[in-house]
Amino acid sequence: MAVVLIISAGIAWITTHHSLAPNAATSGGRKALYYTCAMHPWVRESKPGPCPVCGMNLTPVYGNKNGIATETNVDSGTVTLEPDSISTINVQTDLAERRAVRHTLHLSGEIAGNSPTAAWFEFTAYERDLQWLKTGQTFSVVVSSAPDKIYTAQIKARGTKPFADADFDMMSGSTTVRAEILNPPVEPGDFGKNKLFNGLHAEAHVIAETEPTLTIPRGAVISRGTGAMVYVDKGNGHYAPRGILLGRVGNDVVEVLGGLKEGEKVVTTGNVLIDSEAQLSAGQ
Repeated sequence: MAVVLIISAGIAWITTHHSLAPNAATSGGRKALYYTCAMHPWVRESKPGPCPVCGMNLTPVYGNKNGIATETNVDSGTVTLEPDSISTINVQTDLAERRAVRHTLHLSGEIAGNSPTAAWFEFTAYERDLQWLKTGQTFSVVVSSAPDKIYTAQIKARGTKPFADADFDMMSGSTTVRAEILNPPVEPGDFGKNKLFNGLHAEAHVIAETEPTLTIPRGAVISRGTGAMVYVDKGNGHYAPRGILLGRVGNDVVEVLGGLKEGEKVVTTGNVLIDSEAQLSAGQ
């Protein structure tokens, strides 16, 4: 019994001291500086284990002789394709670069307060739309009963009516926004000035545009349910998965807030097949 207790105590001592010094792990004389995830590169942990985002094993990042961090390719999920395979699945890439994000909003609402001197286009704005709307924005409004006319409306910061309801409706996930008609009144059909209706159905199309920001084509983004990711072209047929953080989503491109640098190449066509190969190789 005494021998067993001594051996057990020795094993416990070794286990405890190794767990207290996870950064002591080395590879070829290099010290592991931290541990990160190939899918979510902004994750940095002081010890090995699963990624807190997706559960993949974290990859050690070692310091070279100059003390600079260099990642290994362990568990990176990199897929290597032969030139024939690249041609067969028509792999195409595009650069992560700075450009404006354009997004088209289709707004539906009604004409309110229609009079010879003023009128408003009131429409429902959902939470996802609010990032594209701003005071001072001007757009064209079309009324179903007057299809031959185009009215110009503007979201005014200071107008006769508030430009938006103060309270947000959590049930519908929306609020009401008002744009003042700059060329009233709204005259439906042959009634003209004889009858100015309120509540007329109206629609508008708004093309909102951001300042230049880091973007990639929408087709490059893949979602496995653990967040957005892309495949980065590393050259010579090597394609590595990379988790990214998305911002605003436009008609053709999406804003990238983290995970990519300007000038990196991402796969825009063939990325789904590459991802399938990566999951098969990983046994997923």
